[in-house]
Amino acid sequence: DRAAVAYAARFGRPDAVAGDCDSLPAADRASFAGILERDPGQEDNDLAKAFRLCLRRGWRDIVVLGATGRREDHALGNVSWLADFAAEAPGVAMLTDWGVFTVVLPPGGRVATAPGMQVSFFSFDPRQALDAEGVVYPVRGLRLRRWHDAALNEATGEEVALAFAGEPVIVYRAFDAGR
Repeated sequence: DRAAVAYAARFGRPDAVAGDCDSLPAADRASFAGILERDPGQEDNDLAKAFRLCLRRGWRDIVVLGATGRREDHALGNVSWLADFAAEAPGVAMLTDWGVFTVVLPPGGRVATAPGMQVSFFSFDPRQALDAEGVVYPVRGLRLRRWHDAALNEATGEEVALAFAGEPVIVYRAFDAGR
C-alpha cells in the first residue's frame, strides 16, 4: 500500500491500491478513496493482496515492480510469493533494479537468455532434482537444498532449458547494461 504513494508521485494516480494500510498515512488513504481495497489481515503481505486484486479484475499478465520494500526480508518474501502466484498467472514476473525473476512450472520449460547472461535457479523443495541445459556450470539432477545451490550460473546461448518434477522453479536473469 505504501508503494502506491511513490508510484503516484512518479507516474500519476494508480488504477488500484491494495494492502492492509498499516504504513499508509491517513491523508494518502483519503486521496486513494475509491481505488483503495483495504484488507487488514496479517496472514499474508501487501503484494499477495495486490495480486489477488489483479486476479479479481481479470488481470493475468502481471509484472511486479518495487517489491523489495527496501528491505532484504521483504525482497526474499516477495520473490518466494512468485512460486504461489504462478499457479494462477503463469507468466508473472518481478522486475528489480538488476534483473527479472520469473517462474517455470513443472515439468520444465525454456527461458530466453543471451550468451553470458547471469542466471540463477531457486526451488522450495529440497527433494526436487533439477536439470538445466544451456548453462556454463552443469546442473544435472541437482537437488536444491538451499537457495545458493544453483545460483550464479551463466547462459551459453539464446535459451536455457529446465526439466524437473514437483514444485515451481524461480529463475533469475540479470540485466546486461551493455545490451
